[in-house]
Amino acid sequence: MASEQKIEIGKFFFEEGILGFEHLQFFHLVKEENESPFYSLQSLEDDQISFWVVDPFNFFPEYEFSLHSQAKMALHIEENHSILVVNIVTIRGENNITVNLKAPIVINQGNRMAKQVILNEENYEVRQPLFQKQLEKSR
Repeated sequence: MASEQKIEIGKFFFEEGILGFEHLQFFHLVKEENESPFYSLQSLEDDQISFWVVDPFNFFPEYEFSLHSQAKMALHIEENHSILVVNIVTIRGENNITVNLKAPIVINQGNRMAKQVILNEENYEVRQPLFQKQLEKSR
């Protein structure tokens, strides 16, 4: 029997909720396995709502953006706070998994506040294929 290796990252407060789920503000983030880039983001207010999220830098090392000052103020980000960025993953069918690079979730681990941020950068997609680059490399 395989042992469970889930790692609790913590409970976080989304003042404005997540897009489409603005009424839910408290979520629990769990890393499924230590070496995995995948996390489960579970609502603490509705056990029917959860999201797969991923560390985008494992798949898109060039992914970068500037956090606008309004988001920094909303998250109360200070220099000594550790920030975690994850993006929502959607399974759209067999071999069709996308990640929302346009609206990352930024988590201030210092105060447990989180916010989904809409980026102004034009080069990021809402439905970016997650494994596109790996498939292109194998061809």
